[in-house]
Amino acid sequence: MSNIKTIAIIGIGPRGLAALEALYIAKQEKALKTKLNVLLFEEAAYPGAGKIWSPQQVVTNLSNISERHLSAGLHGRPEIRFDNLYIASFPGYQEWITTDADEIKTAAVDYFPPRAKLGAYLNARFESIKNALLGADCITLITNNVTHVETTATGCLITDAAQKTHYADEVVLTIGHQATQLSDQLKAWEKHTKEFSHLKLYKDPYPVGALETETITPDAVVALRGFGLSMVDQVRALTLGFEGSFTNSENGLKFKYHPSATAPKKLIVFSLDGLPPAPKPVNSAIDNWFEPTVDEITHFRDELDSALKNPELIKDATFLIKALVTLTASVFKRLAHKARYYSSDETYLESLVETIIRKPETRHSLVLDQNLPALDQMQMLLEMAFGKQKISLDYCLGQVWRYALGILYHDYTHLDISDVAMIDIVSYIEASKRYSYGPPVESLQQLIAVAEAGILNLDFVKNPEIKLTPQGWQIFKNGKASTANVMVNSVIDPPQLIAVNSPVIQHLLDDRKVDAVSYKLGLHTLQDGRIISSAGNSNQHIALLGRLAKGSVIGVDDLIECFGEPAKKWAEGVLNRTAKKEI
Repeated sequence: MSNIKTIAIIGIGPRGLAALEALYIAKQEKALKTKLNVLLFEEAAYPGAGKIWSPQQVVTNLSNISERHLSAGLHGRPEIRFDNLYIASFPGYQEWITTDADEIKTAAVDYFPPRAKLGAYLNARFESIKNALLGADCITLITNNVTHVETTATGCLITDAAQKTHYADEVVLTIGHQATQLSDQLKAWEKHTKEFSHLKLYKDPYPVGALETETITPDAVVALRGFGLSMVDQVRALTLGFEGSFTNSENGLKFKYHPSATAPKKLIVFSLDGLPPAPKPVNSAIDNWFEPTVDEITHFRDELDSALKNPELIKDATFLIKALVTLTASVFKRLAHKARYYSSDETYLESLVETIIRKPETRHSLVLDQNLPALDQMQMLLEMAFGKQKISLDYCLGQVWRYALGILYHDYTHLDISDVAMIDIVSYIEASKRYSYGPPVESLQQLIAVAEAGILNLDFVKNPEIKLTPQGWQIFKNGKASTANVMVNSVIDPPQLIAVNSPVIQHLLDDRKVDAVSYKLGLHTLQDGRIISSAGNSNQHIALLGRLAKGSVIGVDDLIECFGEPAKKWAEGVLNRTAKKEI
């Protein structure tokens, strides 16, 4: 029996880094004699950060996580010692930035760092463990993309883009955003730009630095497909990235935009629902308004635990909605005079909360009117984030969702419920993200300023008609029309397995080595990440951590949770199986 076990980690972004750390922490704890030979596959220039968090991306791309939350949640790595190997500890994010914790917590405005800064942290953290492991001849870093993984009776054969084959006893896919098939709309637009070469279509919202080309001129009319976080990145790139600037006025609430001579003068944004993203509270003081108490969290957990005792009875998301309703109504009542006035009893309030969860378009005096112009909605949401306007019930719900998701992602990662119920739960989580994954207040202030400067056109924001012409994309709404010669897709596709066209996933699908939860979601996995095959085999030598596990696991898009339970359970599973072979 070999005393060396080869483990392959495919994709060394944050989740791959977490898996590598968890593997050696588990080895230390279990004191195994078997040597681990780890193959790391990552084609991006900065392992640990990957492409999404690359330190070399434009600084206008902001993290969606404040330094207050990063400091509290992104903990460091402990030192690791076994045999003759020593891996030094690595600081948590707060120690790494060397800013006083109290200063971060009490800041007047939460600071959201550029993704490049967070990427620098992740890459430095990877380099520290990589150097130690290289010195002990424990790892091999392979910079070729993986195209093919084939499971065998004893392990996996991995083929990379250079047609080299590697063997591993176990493989974990820690891949993030994967290439997907174009929608019919984007296919038609791509064909149109091939016929008329003076038109430009940016099919992928990242990297936004790609927008800084000769195509974008002051006279270009740029349309942005989507009204979410990626759109925010694009607008910042098309303003700040072209040397535009913002100044602060009106007691810190309002910004004024000063375009540069090179920045485009006309931007058009549109989406299916036309609803703007809602900003997070401006600082910890306002955020604390929405933080559930210990008793409220306990009650929330108790409701979930009670339902999950009989998972066979769970047919949809109702059990989660009921728990969230109780939590939200309790928080909203505590807001008292800070919230919009209501005279109804608690039962009616809870009923209304459930209604707006299930039907967000519900009109009520406690709810922000979605029929208001988008600019008015943004202004009202901004004032709520600053605590300068009475809090609406939907804004409160969105912030409570954020706290509830933190609990779900950390403590209820792997729900053993039916596919139909999981699909329903994920649909409500996705719907909540307009609020729960909202941008920093600064980003909304900038959007408002660009709109008030007459540059960001919101006339077509809700599901306009679009006609392709030789001049570009002619956009119609309410008797108005405008033509864009540049189209930027700022919609990120959800992790639907059926839409992914990356070679490694396609091969697994073709060979029936994986089983999708449904065409709407990702893969079936066990709690330790091992993929369940279409034939029901749960003893494969391949595991998955990340976005494409959405459906077996929730919380796959949360950076902090990359370093959470899924990576630990996978590492413990690998080492437990190794320990059995040692006996």
